[in-house]
Parts: sequence; structure tokens; C-alpha cells
Amino acid sequence: MEALEAREVVTPRYDGLQRLTSRYETPETSQRATHLRRVFEAARFFWEMWEEGSAGDTRAIAFHNTTSLSNMAFRDLVLRDFNKQRRLSLYEAATALARWLERNDRGTVFDAAMNADLAILCRVSARSIQPVSDVETIVQRSFVRLVRYLQQTRLDGKGAHSRCFEYFIAAAYVPTGYGKNGGTHPEHVVPCAFLRDRCIARLGEGASVEDIANEIRPFLAIVMITDTERSKLDNSPAFGGLGLKDIMPANWDFEAGDRFARLHAARIAFEPPASLQPTSGYPA
Repeated sequence: MEALEAREVVTPRYDGLQRLTSRYETPETSQRATHLRRVFEAARFFWEMWEEGSAGDTRAIAFHNTTSLSNMAFRDLVLRDFNKQRRLSLYEAATALARWLERNDRGTVFDAAMNADLAILCRVSARSIQPVSDVETIVQRSFVRLVRYLQQTRLDGKGAHSRCFEYFIAAAYVPTGYGKNGGTHPEHVVPCAFLRDRCIARLGEGASVEDIANEIRPFLAIVMITDTERSKLDNSPAFGGLGLKDIMPANWDFEAGDRFARLHAARIAFEPPASLQPTSGYPA
């Protein structure tokens, strides 16, 4: 397998499994790999929601929904029926979902190979239910879920919307600062599209999901600014702006750059989030 990976026939191992690279996948093998991963990710997502006492954001549920059911009905099936009522393990919930899809949604046939692959995937996260109430732990898990989502879209060759950060990380967990001119526009200090692309690039380099979650977390923060200030950031120079809607200023460095560089470039005065003091001075 190492030789096949070196020749880019198979992908690096992720959660215990490898798959054919896009060069060698057929429509059938690609569909099967996507189906298998989505069944597992759905089971893992609701398992974690059960642990955290959450129902999950409907937009995150929509991504994980492998059925023709509504998002709420899908949540009831896995979170309420499989998890809370029947008390299935992660592996049992994943296989129950795969069998349900085969019977009710004309899903991929649940055969011995799929069963074996699900067992490998679930073994990585195997544990008894562990209620989680510590906010720091929940926030960190939320970032890991976000990067797992980006990994899945990358493996499937699909684009990921920059607003996916909102799907997996509750607004209450995003540090917020306030512009000195007031304002009600929540401006991400580093654009979500920039962070998304950074995550996808790092995944392509082979960085782990956990490492990437740790890398990007300090850069997800909001400052409330005015619409005029937002226009200054977003509009192109031809319209009096800086053209920084989805990018950072030229030559900005992810490892050493000031995360508030865009706001400084637009000369926006602000008080930063208490947990994210700037690495350099900000306008008075």
C-alpha cells in the first residue's frame, strides 16, 4: 500500500481507510467511497451531538443527510431512534443507517466489504458515550468537525461554501470585538473563504485534521463594524475600496502576520475580542 500511495494510486490513510485517487477511481468506486464515508460521518456527527447535548445545526445536518428524508426526520432517525432510544454503538448506528438506506432509499448495497470498512472507520472513534459539557472541549470538537467536512468535500471533488464555518461552529463560540464607530455588520477578521482555502491546501499537504483545526482556530474571530467600513474592505479599488473581501493584504504571512491586518489596512478603529489581543497595535 505504501508503494501504491507513493505512485498516487491510493490516497493517504484517513480514519484507517484509503481510497483510490481521482485518477484511478471509476464512477462506481467513487460513488461507493463517498456513500461509505457519508454514512460514517453522519453516524459520528450525531454521536457527538448526543454527547454534547445538541441537536446540531440544520445546515450541518443537510451535509450529512444521506437520505431522501427531511433534515429533521433524518436527525430523528439517527439521533433519536438509533442513539437515544435504541442505544446503539457508533458502529451499530452506522450499519443500521447503511441498512436503512439500502432498504428505503435504494442506497448502495450493504455487503461484507462495506461492513468491514465501516468497522474500521468506527474503530477509530470507538468509545462509550461520554457526555461533554466543557465549553473549551466543545469548541475544539466543533473545529475538528469543520475540517472533517472540508476533507470530505475535498475527497469528493466538491466545493465547500465559505459559510460552512457557521454550520459547525456556533456564533456563541466565535470571539467578537467591536468597532469604535459602532456598527452591526459582523466582519470576520480573516475571511472565511481564505481560511477554507488554507484548510483545503493543508489537507492536500497531508496535515492532520486535528493539527489544521488548531492552526485555524486563532484566526476565526469577528469585529462588529459599520456598513461604510465593510464597503471599504470589500469594494474594489475602482469603487473606493481595498478589494479585501475574501483575501488578506498582499504578502500577509499566515504564521507571522497580524490577524487584524485587513482592519488596519482600512484604518478601522476597534476593540479586539478579549481572547484575541492583536499581535501589533491597532488604530486609536
